Amino acid sequence: MNTETPIKKIKTSKIVYVSPKDTMMKVEEIFEAVAIHHILVVEMDTLRGVISKSDLLRVYRDSAREGKIPDRHAILAEDIMTADPITLDTEDTVGLAADIFLVNKIHSIPVLNGDQLSGIITNHDIIKYCFR
Repeated sequence: MNTETPIKKIKTSKIVYVSPKDTMMKVEEIFEAVAIHHILVVEMDTLRGVISKSDLLRVYRDSAREGKIPDRHAILAEDIMTADPITLDTEDTVGLAADIFLVNKIHSIPVLNGDQLSGIITNHDIIKYCFR
């Protein structure tokens, strides 16, 4: 594996996203329909956050602790997203991405080309790259 390979060569370019005002119900429907674990939150072409399946589980866990059922139509993407996520540039390297995954214990990083959202890279993308 060449750790100096730019991540633009291995990133996922098909971006699945919601807006900050979309509901938790919509987020769940996307996770059920598409085999992904992270959804980007985008507003007017600007990245606002990331929602993982773990974020959804946290909502259910927190609600269960309170003896409540979450109102999936009232909870918004902006309520459950990780705001201002770590990002990488298309020219950053696979090695840098791997280091960020390991140090921060995260599983996805949005990829920007300047200010424009260009895709997402996941730890799964790095594993595939290592063993292709």
